Parts: sequence; structure tokens; C-alpha cells
Amino acid sequence: MKLRDLTQNLPDPIFLVDASGVLYSSNGFLKNSGKTFKYLQEKGPTFLASNNSYHYVNDISQNLYTEGKITLNPEYIISSGHGLAKDPHISKLICNKIVYFIGPKSALHYALDVPIKAITKTIQHAEAIILAGFNQSQSTPLLNTVIKQAKENPSIPIICCNKDLYIRANQGLQPVVGYFAKKIEKEIKRPLNWFGKPLKNFSNLVKNHLKNYHLNPSKSTLFFDDNLENVIAMQNHLGISGCWVTETGIFYNKNKNNLLKHYGIPSYIIKSFSLDEFLIQP
Repeated sequence: MKLRDLTQNLPDPIFLVDASGVLYSSNGFLKNSGKTFKYLQEKGPTFLASNNSYHYVNDISQNLYTEGKITLNPEYIISSGHGLAKDPHISKLICNKIVYFIGPKSALHYALDVPIKAITKTIQHAEAIILAGFNQSQSTPLLNTVIKQAKENPSIPIICCNKDLYIRANQGLQPVVGYFAKKIEKEIKRPLNWFGKPLKNFSNLVKNHLKNYHLNPSKSTLFFDDNLENVIAMQNHLGISGCWVTETGIFYNKNKNNLLKHYGIPSYIIKSFSLDEFLIQP
């Protein structure tokens, strides 16, 4: 059965689609991904569900249109960055606090949505630290700055709103904010406050977001992600159907059988996000 066949037979479908590794990589949009996304939009409510806390939803929407010819209202984008304002535990840590923010200017809007008290460029003045995105070329001094402050102030909350360690880049992998946050966590020997797939807090965010549109996740909800751990987590948390995209994402060069044994079995497996790709039901 091809993906096109499945979408035609789902009753009252809802579609959730990851971004990096499914729609695009560092080289741009993947072949047929834009066409597939637009086709799903014709079949049912279609949302982007991404750990992309590096860009605010307006910028993500603009990029989808400019690079992929996809028209998507920012309200249909569910980003892990939203956890800063919409997750009760995370928002409580930073609401009305002075924040040291690591990430691009665009991503700062996720924190402003909380709302926070102020942004400081002097980490010693901060009451909380947010990790939304890392520039790899500046990673060492930034890491040292955060680690030093966290050791001097053990009570300061540090929030990372992206659990991803890597994204697909060319024929390899590129470390992203979760990778650097893990280094901080290891050095300071205490847990950070995490938000994003595959955690249940992200699944709850998705569920609550769908409620705004009077939608309830079910087996007719199809979630596409290149990270098998994310697929299994969302599948289990929400009772939906997960579709693991294998060839265009971060596990492209890993042994699939070993991954399935480690993380669990998805509803479907597909090579790439294309309507004519054949689905495997493991």
C-alpha cells in the first residue's frame, strides 16, 4: 500500500508532520515533500509538529511558503518553543523572571509569549536561563558561560525547549541545542528542565492544540517523524498512528532492526515523505 492509498481510506484524518528530516534537510526541501504536505491538507487538518525552537512560527510559516510552496497558517504550527509559555511547569519557572536567552532573535518571541520580566545580556543578572538554539561556532564560550553560572548559582533554572541532539545535514548529522544542553547537564551534575518530543509534555501540547480546533487524536491521526523515538512516544501518549520516515532523517545509516528493538514498533514505516512511497506495517 502506498501512502496515497492510506490517506484516501482514513476516516476523519488528522495529519501531524515533523519538519527537519521529513520535509527538508540542510540542503533544502526534499523531493516531493511539499507536494505530499499540500495533498494531506486537502484530505484533513494538517499540522506541523516540530522541535524547531530555533525559529518562531511566523518565520517557519514563511520558510514553508518560500522554499516549499506550502501555505500554512502559523496557528497550524506546533513548536517545542511553545512549551515556554504553554507548559504549566516550564512557564512557572520563567514567568516574570529576568532571563538569559540563548538562541536567535526570532526564537525570543517564544519567551516573550510567557511573559517574562526582561531579557539580560549579563548572565549574572539572570533568574533563569533558556536554551532555544545554539550556534555551533560559538558553542564553547557559550557552554562555558552557562556552566560557570550554573555552578555558582545551583538554584537557577535552566530550560531547554528542544530535545533533539542532531538534525540531518548533507550526508551526515549536525548537532543542535539538545546536544549542547546535554553537555551542560553532564558538567553541572543536575538535570535541566526539558521540553519537546519525545517527552509527554510535547504530546500534551499537541493534544491541547488540537482541542482548540475541536479535534481529538485517534488511530486516524497520522504522525510523520524521522526520529523513531519520537514516533513511538507520540503514538503511545496519544493513541495515534505513527509513521517512521527512515531514509531522509537522522537514522538513515543505522540498523533499522536494532532501532525497532530498542524503541518499539511504529504503525508504519516509509522511506521518504512521498505519496508514491510504499508503506511497511511491521
